[in-house]
Amino acid sequence: MRLIKCLILVTFICSSTFGQKGINFIKTSNFYVAVNAAKQQNKLLFVEAYAPDCHVCMSFKGTFAQPQVGAVYNTNFINFQLDVNNPDNLAILKKYKIIINATPTFIFFEPKTMKVIQVKAFGEKDNSVISVNQIGQRAANPQEQVGNFPKKFKSGDRNPAFLLNYAQYARIMGDTLTNIKMMNEFAKVLPSNQYVTQGTINILQTVMMNHDNELFDYFVTHLSEYNRAFDPNMVRMIYENIFQIVLTSQINHLNSTSIAKIKSQMKTTGMDPSGIIRRTWLAESHLYFKQKKAAEGIKVIQNLIKALPNAPGPKEYQYLCDYVKSKTTDKKALKYAQANWCKFGLR
Repeated sequence: MRLIKCLILVTFICSSTFGQKGINFIKTSNFYVAVNAAKQQNKLLFVEAYAPDCHVCMSFKGTFAQPQVGAVYNTNFINFQLDVNNPDNLAILKKYKIIINATPTFIFFEPKTMKVIQVKAFGEKDNSVISVNQIGQRAANPQEQVGNFPKKFKSGDRNPAFLLNYAQYARIMGDTLTNIKMMNEFAKVLPSNQYVTQGTINILQTVMMNHDNELFDYFVTHLSEYNRAFDPNMVRMIYENIFQIVLTSQINHLNSTSIAKIKSQMKTTGMDPSGIIRRTWLAESHLYFKQKKAAEGIKVIQNLIKALPNAPGPKEYQYLCDYVKSKTTDKKALKYAQANWCKFGLR
């Protein structure tokens, strides 16, 4: 009898274990079906923004299948997988002003208002039951949702995990100034012995949007350390992407000091002088025209033309002509553009 009871107990335990399941993703490709299901079931909406050809995304299948992950996500959320290669889904992301710069990215919505309440972009090294459950638990906890972030920051919260979470939310939602503010604070509290780690390289790759803080300064002045620890091609891609982000999305906020600093950082990375000119001319000339220094703006464009590997063609001349016309009413600058660029443009 004792043996029979033991066998029954073992069978029950095994059945219970195997009966558990991982994340139950709703079986639809229609985003709004998932939204309505979340509303009807009074649950939050979890969206995994993924790409079918993303090997990191595919590696999460095993984590999603774990019962302890399913317990968190099936209890609190309607779960939906959004293919970012689908044009309709890209339109949805644009509608809600969500910028996906890495896949997979987890996005959590309050379905009645469709406000984003938590986000996280995952790297390959973040793939664990702990990491996946941690962001899910934060999203399910009203105190850890993004609506409380400004209050927490104002009250003095400088926990690195909080600052990073806030910065990543700001980047995904296109709030550049908040991202910069949070990353500057994060750089202050991150111990220097954690600068050259996989976690930090992930942060530089998926969260950082600014060149003017202690962490990025260290990064570009210690590239040999990063190149020894990580793939040099990835290291180069990271700093070039950050330079590009700064010089495009932050062009209206750059001053002469910040432009001079980014040019110095580019030189430190080993970029050739002509490449630096080609990358910075737009921001630099934009600033000069904004300051009513049209002659200086024209000089920047002159230097650009000299730095080009080939002479401009009609399309390039037309672009420069239209650019100057859109930036200044200075008669001398317009006259110069007309004589040197407009007449060679498309007719």
